[in-house]
Amino acid sequence: MNQIGKSFGTYFFDNVFLTPARIDAGVVVPSDEFGFELWHSFTDAKTLAGVSQTGAFGIQLQGATSGALYAFTSFAYGVSLSHANGVIDYKASFDFGAGSACTFSLTASMALVMQERIDWSTQPEMSIQYLTEVIESFDGTEQRIALRDTPRCSLSYMYSMTDEQQYQFDNKLATSTGSMIVPLWPLQCQLSRAVQPGDASVVLEAINAHVRASDTLLISEDDESEVVSIESVDGRTVTLKHLAKKTFSTNAVVLPARIAYSTDESNSTSLLRGFDQHSITFDLDETQIQKPAPVDDFERLNSRPVFPFRPDRSKDVTTQYNRLRETLDPLIGARSIYDRARGTVKILGQTFTFFSESERQRFEDFAELMTGAQGEFYIEGPGQAFELSEDIVVPTYKFKIKSSGYRNFANSRSLATNIAIKLYNGATIYKTILSATKNPDGTETITTKESTNNLKISDIETIVPLYLARFDSDEFRYIFDTGEVSTITKNIRQLLYADSAIDT
Repeated sequence: MNQIGKSFGTYFFDNVFLTPARIDAGVVVPSDEFGFELWHSFTDAKTLAGVSQTGAFGIQLQGATSGALYAFTSFAYGVSLSHANGVIDYKASFDFGAGSACTFSLTASMALVMQERIDWSTQPEMSIQYLTEVIESFDGTEQRIALRDTPRCSLSYMYSMTDEQQYQFDNKLATSTGSMIVPLWPLQCQLSRAVQPGDASVVLEAINAHVRASDTLLISEDDESEVVSIESVDGRTVTLKHLAKKTFSTNAVVLPARIAYSTDESNSTSLLRGFDQHSITFDLDETQIQKPAPVDDFERLNSRPVFPFRPDRSKDVTTQYNRLRETLDPLIGARSIYDRARGTVKILGQTFTFFSESERQRFEDFAELMTGAQGEFYIEGPGQAFELSEDIVVPTYKFKIKSSGYRNFANSRSLATNIAIKLYNGATIYKTILSATKNPDGTETITTKESTNNLKISDIETIVPLYLARFDSDEFRYIFDTGEVSTITKNIRQLLYADSAIDT
């Protein structure tokens, strides 16, 4: 009773508005800029007496700071963070006289830029983990579940510092807290056009998938560097959100940058009083993970992809044979061994060398499609399955092979149920084996699910077994020799208790 009613006009007219009035930006990079607008709803022009700023060290406000501001007219303001650091708690108060002040506030945490160049004499490493849980039963069957939607990624670098770099870098590490901007040095690209102050884009000689997936880049040349934000990518041209501020020649490198945290412990070795080496591992921020979308162009057999990568034969390809057995304690009597599975589980140890970033990225795409070690795929065995003993002329489901022991096909789960016949003309023929029998002349007869016609021994390069397999572990550690050449060593486990011959 007896109260004055309030309407929309009570709040709207004769008031000053900021849109937005508050920004909580979280983790920011030095190239970030934020904008807001100011306008008022007074009848006449309003005079801005001034702007008072707090927490403005390293922060620049762009826009009108005094003068007459007309009604219902938007005035744009920008806040540049190019020289800010640490925790940002910025406030700008606009004074329009008594009772007409309004305040804009910006809170953020500036990431520390790790722009120092790494020492390539120690190979940098990039590790990707999917955290796969393996549930294995008594008879060797298993079920795998990837517990992470996005993988955990870490980088391991070596920094070598001399003279004044030594204590600057040491003090930087000792006093740094919070997040860092860490460039992916192994995934660098080269500039094809020099960068000048005021440029709105950069052009690269070649671009990789990680640069395309980034929103922040680091341009580095000698001791100069600049962090830039990406607006869009078109071919090899990267459009920037804000104009470049420094000059870089075509010798500069462009690196995708990520928000990361250094691990709890890092090591430094002082070889001389003026020469230190720092070994640091960075864990990428999992809440801001940036990974390129995997490209699925892999050949499939029975709805499962065929592993297309050839191992590096300059390094040994090892095969481990694991038998699933139950052994009773011999101390209580004669030792008793019970085979829980017929045959052995093969674990193939292979090293893969990639001579370009596109090859490595293809392997990374395959691993992501497998969700680390959860997915099943076909992989070629390191040796031959068998050899044909005679040409095939007419269509048939049977063909003779030289004695190879495949006659034990029904007695062991270790023999591959699928084979790949590789021809000298580059073609590959896949076959599914149903049975194998021994012939009186010492040869063996293979019965396949698919018909075969007009296949000559002279046309066959090799016949390899196709094992149904999974990656033995879900950690993928890439070791880089250069920005192009990299290697990874993986153990791949054959699966026994899965019907690889079923065409789904």
